[in-house]
Amino acid sequence: MGALALSAACAGTTRKSCPSEAWAGKCSLRDLTKVEEREMPMPYVVYEAIYTPLANAEYPQFTPADVRLRFGTPAVHEFALVDHLKAQAIVACRSAAAQVSCLPEEVTADVVAFDPARAAPAAAPSVVGCAAIDSASEQDRLARTRSEASPIGEHFTFGAGSSALSPDATSSARDVAKRMADDPSLECLGLVGQTTPGEPISLSEARARAVKQLLISLGVDSRRLLTIAANASVSSAGPRSAPTVDPESRRVSLRVLLQTSAKPIP
Repeated sequence: MGALALSAACAGTTRKSCPSEAWAGKCSLRDLTKVEEREMPMPYVVYEAIYTPLANAEYPQFTPADVRLRFGTPAVHEFALVDHLKAQAIVACRSAAAQVSCLPEEVTADVVAFDPARAAPAAAPSVVGCAAIDSASEQDRLARTRSEASPIGEHFTFGAGSSALSPDATSSARDVAKRMADDPSLECLGLVGQTTPGEPISLSEARARAVKQLLISLGVDSRRLLTIAANASVSSAGPRSAPTVDPESRRVSLRVLLQTSAKPIP
């Protein structure tokens, strides 16, 4: 009888209640990333939200690790889901104490679940820049607002076999960047890279990309720039004559691909 009572007493000591929760406070949305996108059996997306617990003076000895939560929805509601989660930038979170050890367990965050049935499909971002040329949804607007393209006189020349920009390239690029900043109707500018005979076509693309990166560094929206690779025309006096190489053919010329009278680039 005494042994039974002693056993019960010992068991009681292991079930002591913890004085309080291990941790409670606020969590901040640190990152929101699309981690899955599938087409079957229906278009569907999954986002992972990472919440970071904020330091709490009431628990100076401990701050829990990040909380990772996943939310899925039919793709038609993707933008609504993103808006729903971004609206919950700061949420309450807590970590309960384990009954035996009183150590903190996994953190939970009070993020309101997304309900696709109650969410209206969010409008997709508007198509701007060069992407509008091939966008089916933009064809009516382009047909109504397309205007005659203005010529672009600037061009960029390169050394033989090189895609390195010349010293005067920045000055020309500044003029182009200013024109595009002043005239949002220039929705798409083609950067046509060219080569001379014997140079690979890949060099045309490399030259066009070099000019594109320079313009972007000067503030031009990358969506308004499209690189194009082309071979320069070759002229010769006859079938046995060596081709005449014009150094100006090693260049990137500029061509307005889309100019409209409406819808400025945001």
